[in-house]
Amino acid sequence: MKHSIPIRALALILGTLLIMSAPAGAGLYDEDATAIKGGDIKDRDYWRAKWDSIQLETAIKERQPEGAIYMAIIGQVNLLDDLAKKYPNDEDFKKWRARAMEIKGKIGDPADRGASFKPGSLWNEHNYREAYVNLNYGKTALAQQDWAAAKDGAGEAERQLAMLSDRIKNNDRVAAWPEGAAAWVKDAQAENAKTLDEAKAKLK
Repeated sequence: MKHSIPIRALALILGTLLIMSAPAGAGLYDEDATAIKGGDIKDRDYWRAKWDSIQLETAIKERQPEGAIYMAIIGQVNLLDDLAKKYPNDEDFKKWRARAMEIKGKIGDPADRGASFKPGSLWNEHNYREAYVNLNYGKTALAQQDWAAAKDGAGEAERQLAMLSDRIKNNDRVAAWPEGAAAWVKDAQAENAKTLDEAKAKLK
């Protein structure tokens, strides 16, 4: 006895095969990403890359161990390479990568790869970075009237800032922070609260 495949099932199978064979990274709005040439982007990894570029310069001023900087640059460059694939015409990523490679070249091979950042280095503070990232991601989303993303970013920033605030109150590994770092947390909480309140109001 012969079994026939229903037309709808056949169409579903063919559609699935077409999707699987589509070029990697193909998307409806890919051209929007290629049009970006600089400026703030509603992308958490953009803000992580910007954070790295800021902290690289700070680490040099603080004379952090060369090996610690070298290892951080490796992660920074990997992130920038991924972002360059997504936003191929963005000049900020090219500039940040060139600077990172310049510093990496100056450090050279002799640096101790096992060296750690000195106490207080914000490049070594995950919660501080994620507070910065999500605060700015939320603000960027709000400016673009993406209320759901703004709420998501501000909500995560609120969580990270609360942890940092508790650490400041308890003097938990914050004494060595650079000048102004603790004050930024307080100011960021007030700024982020406005973003979160506005996003929530728009979603009602």
